Amino acid sequence: MNAKQWITKFFLLFFFFLTLVGAINYVVDPLWTFGHSNQFNKFQEGFNERQQKSNAVYFNKLKQFNGILLGSSRTTFINQYDFEGMKIYNYASNSMYPFEYKGYINFAKKNGLDNLKYIIIGLDFYGSGIANMKKLNIHYPSYYFNKSTSLFYRYKMMFLKDTLVKSFINIQYSLSEYKKHTFSRNNIKYNSRVSEEERKKAFKEGLKRHLEAMSTKKYHYDNNYINRLKEIKKENPKSQFIIFTSPITAALLTSLLDSQEKLKAYRRWLKETIDVFGEVHHFMTINSITLNLNNYCDDDHFYPYIGTLIAHKLSGKKDPNIPKDFGILLTKNNIDTFLEKFENDVKYYSHQKLKN
Repeated sequence: MNAKQWITKFFLLFFFFLTLVGAINYVVDPLWTFGHSNQFNKFQEGFNERQQKSNAVYFNKLKQFNGILLGSSRTTFINQYDFEGMKIYNYASNSMYPFEYKGYINFAKKNGLDNLKYIIIGLDFYGSGIANMKKLNIHYPSYYFNKSTSLFYRYKMMFLKDTLVKSFINIQYSLSEYKKHTFSRNNIKYNSRVSEEERKKAFKEGLKRHLEAMSTKKYHYDNNYINRLKEIKKENPKSQFIIFTSPITAALLTSLLDSQEKLKAYRRWLKETIDVFGEVHHFMTINSITLNLNNYCDDDHFYPYIGTLIAHKLSGKKDPNIPKDFGILLTKNNIDTFLEKFENDVKYYSHQKLKN
């Protein structure tokens, strides 16, 4: 075989494998740049939720929706189809901070969600602090949008090795019906129940990590927090804002509020939120849901069925499964009374933990 034949065979083989890689990545679509569904991509890994969801928003548009849901990884477990009488797109992603809200709202509006009737936001106490973006490994929203909208982006990504690796992971998930921290093609996040041994390990590790991140040395209240909320409220005067707090375990909550300084920040966080929006649906309390560790896979992530209760309560759907003590509507009229009782509850719970 002469040199010309070798070169010809080499390039034929190269283009064959390149075509095969592209075909697999197209069928599985781990970056959510296409809208098709099949048996090989029905469960997807959320390895970069900001980028994946922005890709889905840009390439598939949001014309069938009339609202958006923002928040952290806790909020990602809320099924967007559980909101009664609303058509909500769940745009939440891990460790989302308030400085990001404006960008994702505007990007959604530019890509089909011009009738933005509802803006639902799941707030977390850590979001009141200043974000260390480098440590969190997150970027400003424009970073992800620029990728999604770049020339030939989805076609270039089809032929990358990294994309292929994600495709094989998703094929494995889909064929094995794997549901732990995976998304459906309809943007529903699943989380299968973990064993008690796994839960205890994740709880211990998560609690340590969260307390370290929210330590007095590392946590500093963001003085611009209230202005970030005011800005999105002002820019969306026709939208109905529905604000809620995520229900982390009572153990994590009371451990975070271990000092007067933290309690002061917690009070400020709630009061500033109410100053802007008038009210907040507060689930981040000591209640029958947050006290029951069986509702969680670790110290802060509730199972999706708890997300269903939240969606039903926020949208006014009658649900007998919602405990009476799960969620209180806070306003300027009752915030002080609530905080007084809440701080007493925190002291009592902390005292009981010490006894045990």
